[in-house]
Amino acid sequence: MSNGSNKILSILLYVLMGISALLGVLFYSGSVSTDVIMYWCYALLGLGVVAAVVFAIVNMIRSPKGAKSAVIGVVALLAVFGISYGLAGDEMNDVYAEFISGPEASKRVGMGLIAFYILGIGAIAVTVFSGVSKLFK
Repeated sequence: MSNGSNKILSILLYVLMGISALLGVLFYSGSVSTDVIMYWCYALLGLGVVAAVVFAIVNMIRSPKGAKSAVIGVVALLAVFGISYGLAGDEMNDVYAEFISGPEASKRVGMGLIAFYILGIGAIAVTVFSGVSKLFK
């Protein structure tokens, strides 16, 4: 990034921090309601998401080789989620009826659990492989 854009982003950061601090003081003094704080948090979250997406796209444009590996990672993650969704069942147990609204929600919960198991086992396998491969080098 250029020096000028760094300065602008730094000023923007300090302005957002100042507004947040001011809202915090006003909230604790009773001048601002909880709704204002919640909307400010939503605005900051939205700004963070937009910044993350925009800077990721800019980096992909600047470095196509890095973009290729990022796209491969996203496709692999989507494949894990797709496989997990296919393996998940939609059966409902009476014990979980108050926590899960229906069969589709049960399937999504099952998908999340199966994806967690697959990714966890994959992380453990990569860690073990990395350690073992260093022994033979």
